[in-house]
Amino acid sequence: MAAPVIGVAAGRILFGLVAVWAAASLVFLLAAFAPGDPVTAMAGDFGAAGHSEAVSRALGLDRPLRVLYAEWLGRLAVGDLGVSWRSQVPVATLIAERAPVTLALMLAALILAAAAGTLLGLALASPVRPLRWVAGLFAGIHALPSYVVAQALVFGLALGLGLFPVQGLSDPRAPVVGVARFVDLAWRLTLPVLSLALLQTAFVALLCRARVSEELARPYVRTARAKGLGPWAVKVGHALPNAALPLVTLIGWRLGSVIGGAVVVETVFALPGLGRLVVTAAAARDHPVVVGVVVVACAVAIATNLLVDVVVRRLDPRVGAG
Repeated sequence: MAAPVIGVAAGRILFGLVAVWAAASLVFLLAAFAPGDPVTAMAGDFGAAGHSEAVSRALGLDRPLRVLYAEWLGRLAVGDLGVSWRSQVPVATLIAERAPVTLALMLAALILAAAAGTLLGLALASPVRPLRWVAGLFAGIHALPSYVVAQALVFGLALGLGLFPVQGLSDPRAPVVGVARFVDLAWRLTLPVLSLALLQTAFVALLCRARVSEELARPYVRTARAKGLGPWAVKVGHALPNAALPLVTLIGWRLGSVIGGAVVVETVFALPGLGRLVVTAAAARDHPVVVGVVVVACAVAIATNLLVDVVVRRLDPRVGAG
């Protein structure tokens, strides 16, 4: 019994490593052939004679692409993400400095989306009145670009009503410490979290409503109702546990969408996270930073999918049996 489980786990880990390599290699090649010259971005358009050549040699860009790729792949194999061309700081250090902001934003948004979406889905689930317009509304909300949602919240709640700050995680004119700092940080992250969570909430609500509605039409639910259980007791105690398996799976798979949304949200709200880091690096043609962030993001997404797979197998041992 243990041998097949270990074999499946090893196969999934190997697949994850291949997926990270493929995604990172694609980004490496796209960065290499992207419009714009990184040497010009670093050296400037009007440098002294020979300056651009010196910068090209310093960055190693005077060598063939296949050599650069082989060296990059060798460093990546030992966990070395390289050094930023612009700041000369290791990419791993830059990522470690920015990761806490992005993780806080993503985790808060995922928790909020999972909780609010599940409650909405349960409230609207019905085997008799499917309320098709609700599905259309949720699908429409989910289809909105993250940029549109973020800007709408900025104009409505920040600029319009003045309830929240527009950008940043702190106000240098009025520094706060201790508990006040935590409260101020939570206040400043409210709009970014809402911007990222709203689209995911619509997705979770749509999925939860559909799955729970299917369960409510099954015979065991009629039996539970015949015993005198109320609607919410039936939904929460009977329908939701049986609908939880696909919910957990698909919510876990949404991490990639959340990472993409975080890039946009951090840019709109000027948050010092990984999303803003990669946008700034891309504008400066700082390819090692762009590729490094993509590698880390892919690794996190794939590791999360593996974790979700483990959780699903724990919830239902029949998954993958045989």
